[in-house]
Amino acid sequence: MANNYINVMFCGNDKVIDGMIIATLSIVKYCKKPLNIHIMTMDLSNIEKRFTPINEKQCELLEEIVKKENKNSQVILHDLTEIFNKEMASNNLNIDTHYTPYIFLRLLSDKVEDMPNKILYLDSDLVFYGDISEIFDLDIKEYEIAMAKDFYGKVFINPRYMNSGVVLMNMKNIKKKDSLKKAREMCLTKKMLLPDQSALNKCCEKKLLLPRKFNEQNKRHKDTIIRHYSMKIIFLPWPHLLNIKPWEIERMHEIYKIHDYDDIIEEYLKIKEKNKSIMPKSQKYAGKQNTHMFRILKEKIIGKKENNTK
Repeated sequence: MANNYINVMFCGNDKVIDGMIIATLSIVKYCKKPLNIHIMTMDLSNIEKRFTPINEKQCELLEEIVKKENKNSQVILHDLTEIFNKEMASNNLNIDTHYTPYIFLRLLSDKVEDMPNKILYLDSDLVFYGDISEIFDLDIKEYEIAMAKDFYGKVFINPRYMNSGVVLMNMKNIKKKDSLKKAREMCLTKKMLLPDQSALNKCCEKKLLLPRKFNEQNKRHKDTIIRHYSMKIIFLPWPHLLNIKPWEIERMHEIYKIHDYDDIIEEYLKIKEKNKSIMPKSQKYAGKQNTHMFRILKEKIIGKKENNTK
């Protein structure tokens, strides 16, 4: 594939297709270069009925979006069900957590034969406010991955703890160092609060620290390229979690008071209405606060903050 292509990776089941549409619309708003979007999915409906894969029709919809801006762009679907079942389904200490098993898909990307040497992994709960080329064109020849610091982790876990919602990956170096293989083994054998993210932090030896603007987890700044709508911890007036995703439009407007990507939302709603037969039923992404997640965070993070203020 020509070197001028920008390679992107999304992972998940069909419940996050809304996020992928919004993220993709925001990418093509600022970048007209050809895109290769790799969709990693798997069918785990045998574990839970809601764990259904992204399908060909949904990928065709994403491809229609990117081809509208550049006819050479394409979307490639990868079904990793068999690989996951072989590598990570059995004896996995982190298979049943507050996250779905789809968090492990990117840790299997070294097993995909046609994966490009350089690819940008993106969570499905983010919005671009600038050209994706700014991050994709960074030189990572000497590194395995590049990530920005985690907004909470840098304070409560480690000053250099990184967030894996945006990961620029050098697959050649990753394979050379067996980085993802080590990360998979760590997830299988060590119980963790943030399994895939912590494994990437630990098992990738050479990591380039990205500027905040490439994974802004708190609030948008003038230089923000990627705004990542990850879970927030609210300390006042009482400790609680807030998890609002880009497609939760009413909550985004009413609680966050954010309207700066309404043009993308307008286009997304048109696409959703036109293609409602292939869209999943409307639901909140982690809309119900997970009590297990909250209890762990309160013990590990909020409790630590309270102790530090005594």
